[in-house]
Amino acid sequence: MKGVFYLNDQGIVAFSENCRFLAEPKFFAWEELQDFEDWLVDSPKKMRFTVIFDLVDEDISIDPYPRLYLWEKASVQKGVTERLKAEGADFVNTQWTGITQTNPEGRAEEFMMTASIVAPSHLMQFFSALEQFEVTLEAIQSAPFLLAQYAERYLKKELGLNNKEFERPYFIISRHGKTSYRQTFFNEGKLRISRLIEIDVDEMDPHGVQSALIHEAKLARNYIYNQSLIKDQHSIGYIFLDSDELNLFELEKRVLSEGLIISEDEMQNTLFHAMTLGSIDFKRTLCGLRDSKAYYASSMLAEFVINHSIAPFYSNEYAARMRFSIGAQRTLIAANSLLAIALLSYASVMGINTYLSQYKLELLDQQIKNHIAEKERLQKEVDLQIDAKEIKASVDFSEAILGLKQERTVGFKVKPISDVFAKHEHTQLVKVEWKQKDRLDSHTFEVEVDGWVFPYKDYFKEPVAWVDALVEDLKNVPSLQDVQLTLEPLNRNLKQAVTIDMESMEKAEVIALPFKIKMRVHDGKSK
Repeated sequence: MKGVFYLNDQGIVAFSENCRFLAEPKFFAWEELQDFEDWLVDSPKKMRFTVIFDLVDEDISIDPYPRLYLWEKASVQKGVTERLKAEGADFVNTQWTGITQTNPEGRAEEFMMTASIVAPSHLMQFFSALEQFEVTLEAIQSAPFLLAQYAERYLKKELGLNNKEFERPYFIISRHGKTSYRQTFFNEGKLRISRLIEIDVDEMDPHGVQSALIHEAKLARNYIYNQSLIKDQHSIGYIFLDSDELNLFELEKRVLSEGLIISEDEMQNTLFHAMTLGSIDFKRTLCGLRDSKAYYASSMLAEFVINHSIAPFYSNEYAARMRFSIGAQRTLIAANSLLAIALLSYASVMGINTYLSQYKLELLDQQIKNHIAEKERLQKEVDLQIDAKEIKASVDFSEAILGLKQERTVGFKVKPISDVFAKHEHTQLVKVEWKQKDRLDSHTFEVEVDGWVFPYKDYFKEPVAWVDALVEDLKNVPSLQDVQLTLEPLNRNLKQAVTIDMESMEKAEVIALPFKIKMRVHDGKSK
């Protein structure tokens, strides 16, 4: 929560947006500083306050300096600040305005604005109380310079002024108390001078108030012309801000009749407006102000401060320490926020990934179930045809292996060899013998296979090709190192092939031819 301490020459006005703590603005005269300190004891520790100076003793001046390079300006500002503090100023602010001129000697110059305050004892006591009770101090501001920022942010838009009109010379005459007003003069969009005035008129007399304000405005206008702050041919505009509509009623006529603005033509070409201070609403408001008839410029500036992040104008040692502390807190909060956002983002991403992974698993599980169901359906509908000769060859080979197992244990893998014989439907396994080579624990075996190739129908070409194909497939078995056809179905010597005893062939019908194969098996993984 935010609050404001508005300091004028009468005392302290405390504002707060925490209505439980402060339902309406509270005033403490400078003679009542002890009461103010007692009140601070009960102030919430989480409250952050801004101090606004609205003092007669605030000295504002604008002076020309030789045009400097950008890197030279800081040292000149530092020198001016040190000089003013040596002369007794407790609060100093210097700003380059960006306004330039050429002096009579032809030298280019740039204006620097200087604001300073020599703090009286009660003002220093006020800051000592803030430090004693550890009040969080966000910034120290100046009322006339806040008014300048308010004019640029709000009045320019509210009055429909373009940049050219806004840079004309004009006064803002704003009400700051029952009988106190501030005259602030602007030219080229920059604040030039500002002074507080007191009018010795009954506040209940609108005509008297208007006449007094016009009289003070004439004095200020003449000062501007006498000091040559503007060229003579430039007319000066006026913006009146008051909390009482009666003080603004037909003010334009009074300005013309009393000669502040000489003619209707000048009025048409001059910036002139009159508006109530509460006509512009803020998003955040301070407690007990909008319902009050005393909505002065002090109230408006207090609400302006809590609605915007405005750079501090003045500073002292305590304010500098508090700014450092607040900055460190904000940095820590920002770091924690970033960490929280990162963790939240990570959790969100992990949650999404988990959900998607679970969804994919469920989808995959459903696909597996569908695949199994489809496989079972196809197995039921399709009658798988298995070649009877392949079954017979597998059965015969298995019986032969079983017979061999009765005599001794097989020391190598026979399935790869069995699979090869099962593929060749024209061969029949009759006898298998094997023996272990080399040492007792060797994994190398010599295997001899006796078999028949069928059918034989007067021609040897096909039986020979079938046996050759069997040998070639056996050679492709990884565990077989050497495959030799030791007995062929037919001797490949053509001379012997033609001396077949045809008579003996006629005596008995031959339906199969014998063959023998010798193989060397090396199976290092078999047990």
